[in-house]
Amino acid sequence: MGTTKHTLLEQLRMTKNEIARRKEYLSFTNEDCKTLFSLKQTITDNIVEIIDEFYKRIIIFSEMDHIIGDAETLQKLKNHLRNYILSLFDGQYDEDYVHSRLRVGVVHKRIGVSPKYYLTAAHNLSIILRAIISRDKGTGPPNCQESLISLEKILTFDLSLIFDTYINSLMEESRRSKEELEQYSESLEEVIAERTKDLKEQARYDGLTGLLNQQYFYIELRKELARSHRRGHCTTLIYFDLDGFKQVNDNQGHNKGDQLLVTVAETLRKTTRENEMAARYGGDEFCIIMPESTSQEALLLSRRICDALKASMNDTGVTCSVGIASSTPDRFLDANTLVKISDKAMYAAKKEKGFAIHVAETDHE
Repeated sequence: MGTTKHTLLEQLRMTKNEIARRKEYLSFTNEDCKTLFSLKQTITDNIVEIIDEFYKRIIIFSEMDHIIGDAETLQKLKNHLRNYILSLFDGQYDEDYVHSRLRVGVVHKRIGVSPKYYLTAAHNLSIILRAIISRDKGTGPPNCQESLISLEKILTFDLSLIFDTYINSLMEESRRSKEELEQYSESLEEVIAERTKDLKEQARYDGLTGLLNQQYFYIELRKELARSHRRGHCTTLIYFDLDGFKQVNDNQGHNKGDQLLVTVAETLRKTTRENEMAARYGGDEFCIIMPESTSQEALLLSRRICDALKASMNDTGVTCSVGIASSTPDRFLDANTLVKISDKAMYAAKKEKGFAIHVAETDHE
């Protein structure tokens, strides 16, 4: 829950019992309250001198002078200090008093007064107040020592409250920093995971066509062959390349050649099923892995591919030659052998010219 929903007293769990306990730690009694109240007139009569002497001691330090900043701010601080000093001698040190001290700590923390500077200021104020009390005839012996002890108690009481706000602020900053760090770590993990995924995708697919590259083609082919071998299924491979592609590259430029390769890839994506994996094997050579499919099914797919390529490349003079080979339950082939046999079948198709398809003779279904 947000801190703005709670008072400073609630945030610091400063209950009546806690306040009373803190006074007890310092032996701060009702007699001390009466003693401090009896000094109020003396302090009031000398308040201008006290404030002037205090800032005379403070602003000689460049750090303090820098924090104050300008004459207007100095005058405002003098007014606040006047109220603060006089309240030390009100004789009432209840929840309202404690809250005002906690506010002092919050303000000083927010404007950048570090604990070492506040301690310096509190030390100087103590010296000045002690000097004023000690010289006043009304608080001379035997009451002077008693008055100074009561003053020490209330100043120490104040310091403990003010430093509680410093500590609480530091803890709150630490908590927020931890939350921000955790959020940053989570977002960084998401970014890293996304970029890792992107890198994996880039490593997996051919940059031009978006089809599997040769490395991942072999990974997928070995996985599929192992699966089909365990389950007793056929795995069929279609292997084809483009005839006349080199002439297009040489005569019309590589951009035209790249457009043809992209066209082939789009054709494969449109004609293959979801479980069939198309790959750019290299250059103008392509492969299609067909899980749980026979060479006859591959033949039908090859014809559809050839028909589609005829329609899209009829003005280029480019054709294709297709080789088909299968690994069957009766004759299991490893990845390298299956590629080699289908490649050989593709070269057999080249002899027929045009959009030719050849099924390997070694295929036994």
